[in-house]
Amino acid sequence: MKDTFAMTKNVQRFAAGIEVVRTPIRGRIGMMLAFGPPGTGKTETGMWYAARNDVPYIRAKDITSRRSLLSNIVAELGEAPAFRSDALFDQAVEQLFDRPRPLLVDEVDYLMRGGMVEVLRDLNDITNIPIVLMGMEHADKKLKRFRHLFDRISAVVKFNLFDEKEIANLADQICEIPLDKDAISYIFGQSKGKLRLITTWMSRAEQMARLNDLKSVSAADLQQYRGAK
Repeated sequence: MKDTFAMTKNVQRFAAGIEVVRTPIRGRIGMMLAFGPPGTGKTETGMWYAARNDVPYIRAKDITSRRSLLSNIVAELGEAPAFRSDALFDQAVEQLFDRPRPLLVDEVDYLMRGGMVEVLRDLNDITNIPIVLMGMEHADKKLKRFRHLFDRISAVVKFNLFDEKEIANLADQICEIPLDKDAISYIFGQSKGKLRLITTWMSRAEQMARLNDLKSVSAADLQQYRGAK
């Protein structure tokens, strides 16, 4: 498979959403929510955008606390984290004033317990920098509980499962060996539109093509692979 990052519709919507949220409305910069079911490429997209644009990417965890969240933000901003939470917050604010840039925060669902997500609202309020919240498929409904934060969201991007057309588009970008139309349909059926399973099947298709000297891969070829498992 080609060593390239595919520009899928989900990725294009994500990039367009960030451009929207970076545009001030009456002088204020808002926040963005990107959400969707597992297997749609949210994390990969966030990490790609962060690396390409040199912006901090923070991933929340089940054990994340206010202090550890702020510590991770400060570290990603390039400064040695202080110990106390209030000092950490001041560090983050100072760094974002000195060098304004978006923050990408993944797995934001973990931050809704105890209202930790409000820390991000405070950072947005004080520094006026765009913050991108990335969460699971019901993150939009969960965030509505935090009315002051939800009102700041000026761009919403939903990541969708892949249909056959989008799988074909992905194959054109990353596969070194062509996949027949029926192979695309087969991969769609086996993967249920989940990106991780789609790329796994594409990798299998290329492996089979090389082992059998195939110029292209059909559904029958993939069925043989499955039967050999």
